[in-house]
Amino acid sequence: MLRIGFLAVLVACAHPAPLPADAPVQLPGDELRHYTIWLGGARIGTATESETWSLGGVRLRRVEAMRFLRGDAVVELATSIEVDASLTLAPARVKWTEIGAEARSAEVFHDRTGWSNAMPPAAVPAELLPLLVRRDGHFEGAVFLPARGFIAGTSRIEPVAPRRLVALLTLAGPTIAEATIDLDRDGMPARVIDGEGVIERRTSAFEAAEPFEAVDLIAATAIPIGGGARGPRLLLEGDLALPPLPGQKAQPTPAGLVVELGARLPGDLPAGDPAPDRTREIATLVAAARGRIRPDLATSPASSRDATAAAGDCTTFALAYAALAAGRGIPTRVVTGLRVDGNRLVRHRWAVSWTGTRWIAVDAAFGAAPAGGDLIGLAIHDADDAGLVSGEAALTQVRAATWAN
Repeated sequence: MLRIGFLAVLVACAHPAPLPADAPVQLPGDELRHYTIWLGGARIGTATESETWSLGGVRLRRVEAMRFLRGDAVVELATSIEVDASLTLAPARVKWTEIGAEARSAEVFHDRTGWSNAMPPAAVPAELLPLLVRRDGHFEGAVFLPARGFIAGTSRIEPVAPRRLVALLTLAGPTIAEATIDLDRDGMPARVIDGEGVIERRTSAFEAAEPFEAVDLIAATAIPIGGGARGPRLLLEGDLALPPLPGQKAQPTPAGLVVELGARLPGDLPAGDPAPDRTREIATLVAAARGRIRPDLATSPASSRDATAAAGDCTTFALAYAALAAGRGIPTRVVTGLRVDGNRLVRHRWAVSWTGTRWIAVDAAFGAAPAGGDLIGLAIHDADDAGLVSGEAALTQVRAATWAN
């Protein structure tokens, strides 16, 4: 048996299998690229990308190190994504690891039957797209986001000028992300600017290693409110179509979208099944969520799977309450939007629930049921990964705000 095995090795070495027809004639060289990540003119992180080639294929590895403030809390987050692909850039394995308040990891594999989870068989990891675009000049097809619970969608990347591309990512219908990509001379991204104002710049290893001061991410992403004294209405500028949520009423005008705020505004969501009023039960669930979660801006769940976290931000509270409400059969959706915080609008998440007689806003982070008067809902969605990502996309639509007294 040993001799047969040894002969098999000799035969394999003497007669290697032919390479696929569309494999590169010559193996590309190994590469190591460094990037700095910026938001609002302030640096918030560093990324390193490596690609290592062999006759067996290519291994890509992207490591991001983020450091910023959320209020007074320092957030440090390290994310690693590793992709194994063939010489024709067909993905075979993807591993994602995140180290923050705790370590988390997931891994998927691809074979002739497709991926080892429920993703579309032809979907490719987003981290592989730069190599596909470098080879083909464009891309259109199914993709998935390893760092966001392996959410699948579609992407289109196409040139609009010499060494400039526009990328569009969609998920379940709505636009999720848009980005402008400037290419370096080697065909890889030199600068990426996304729709949320995050900029990634290619740089040297020396500059990438330079220390930087953490900035307040909440302040950096907040929208200042202009005008005079606070009133019951806000004038919003942007490409907006607000859902008819309780606590708000929107009216388009030539100057922009005027939004009236108030806890008693009923909204116009489709009514649920009539039943005895459960407002008191909802308030009890809000108290239960607040009792088991410690507010901590340095801890934030990346997906709906973390709804049982012991500490977190508004997303944690919204997901925890939604899970409790679902367990009691209370129809509930999650809302992504903005909260009035003094003279600015800050990103926020809460929920809406059907009491049996009406929909009410429920802000578990502040113990409010019904809530309203300081909340502007931009997107209503399920408490899952796809919903959270689509909600984040809606946050980019507001450009300016003014009190409309």
